[in-house]
Amino acid sequence: MVERGIIRRLAPLSIVDHGRAPPLPLGGGGGWGEGASSTRAAIRDDDTCFFTSPEMLDRVYSRYWDRIPISLAVVPAHASTRSKGIPPEYWVGDREFPLGDNPELVSFLREGVQAGRLSILLHGYSHQNYPDGYEFEAAPDLDWRLGRGLGYLEALLDVEINTFVPPHNALSRRGLLAVDRAGLNVLGSFYSFRPDKKPLGLDTVANYLRISAHRRRTGRGRHDRLIYPWPLRYNRHAEFGCQPLVPRTTLDELLSAFEEARRFGGDFCLATHYWEIDDRLAGMLDAVIEHAERVGVDWVPADELFAGPSQR
Repeated sequence: MVERGIIRRLAPLSIVDHGRAPPLPLGGGGGWGEGASSTRAAIRDDDTCFFTSPEMLDRVYSRYWDRIPISLAVVPAHASTRSKGIPPEYWVGDREFPLGDNPELVSFLREGVQAGRLSILLHGYSHQNYPDGYEFEAAPDLDWRLGRGLGYLEALLDVEINTFVPPHNALSRRGLLAVDRAGLNVLGSFYSFRPDKKPLGLDTVANYLRISAHRRRTGRGRHDRLIYPWPLRYNRHAEFGCQPLVPRTTLDELLSAFEEARRFGGDFCLATHYWEIDDRLAGMLDAVIEHAERVGVDWVPADELFAGPSQR
């Protein structure tokens, strides 16, 4: 087995080399569960890739860098595929665009990590869309994609990556098993974590009961939308659901989600896309940050949402 420390020292070879990936690091830690002494909150931003410029990120987050570590979900080698996050002229074709081919962005990310302004999450491998689903629902060689993407980003940005964000928050059972084998924690929306996508086991049953109990505590029915505000631990990974900030989101929804997590002693993660932030969404982001800081919050990198003692 190749340890993660060795993977970090691998040279960032051209990521379109489709040789076999190095053996995947195993991880997962234990003892995660409900409970935190105070509300921790993280901001997760998806889709940083070859097509991203530092100015695009600064436009949204420059006024926060000094006090909030933004967790960027980074695509190692973005495919030519339909995505509002890349120019339309690159939606068709079979090319891949490695992050390392944008040296200005690479320098910006490395400096931001070193300064504590941002942290890096793995966001798929290529973000490729397929006729029958998104990347981690339908792509072949998911173990290879995780291993290659993880090794490439860790070496390129000189970081250790512990958290995976599935493109479009979409995971099939096969995708979830691949992530579990890699030992990466998962950030998504609650709907990434449907029980029918998980192998049946004691951890799956126990977590289903935890979620059901929280539904009762919050007065929700079985089919009502719920974001569980603690990590759910499985075999070699844990999962945490995020509150989206997208065009259909309302400010009341954001504030209610934060307050519910705080009221029950949980944590909170806001998920958005830098390329989607317009004046309206920027105002909502400002408002939820102002509210959180007024009532008291610890801003943390998203990885820290998976840490902490268990509550029985």
